[in-house]
Amino acid sequence: MVKLIALMRTREDLSASEIRRMYEEEHVPLVMRLMPMISDYRRNYLHRSTVTEDERARADFDILTELWFDTEADLRSFVAGMRDREEGRQLRADSARFLVAGTTRLFEVDETVTVRAGEVPPRR
Repeated sequence: MVKLIALMRTREDLSASEIRRMYEEEHVPLVMRLMPMISDYRRNYLHRSTVTEDERARADFDILTELWFDTEADLRSFVAGMRDREEGRQLRADSARFLVAGTTRLFEVDETVTVRAGEVPPRR
């Protein structure tokens, strides 16, 4: 499995609940329809109420998204689609409704999972 992390900054003029609704109910189905090479797609939302404005500014993101792909070829197809194809243009236009355009950063990462003795690690 290959994993990407996306760090995304949300628009200040929208509430956290509106952003989450737009992302989960509208953007995620669009992503899954246009990018079928994604095998697992998870969103992690920064709790604005638990951080100060200074901490939030230093974090420089509001959502951490995890994308898994079965193969390197699937990852490369996703990246090419986001950069060069109509699917990427559609997704960028849609995400600009709730994200600050041009601020999303993508990183390919290796994940290490630690579990307690006797527990089974999650499968990827």
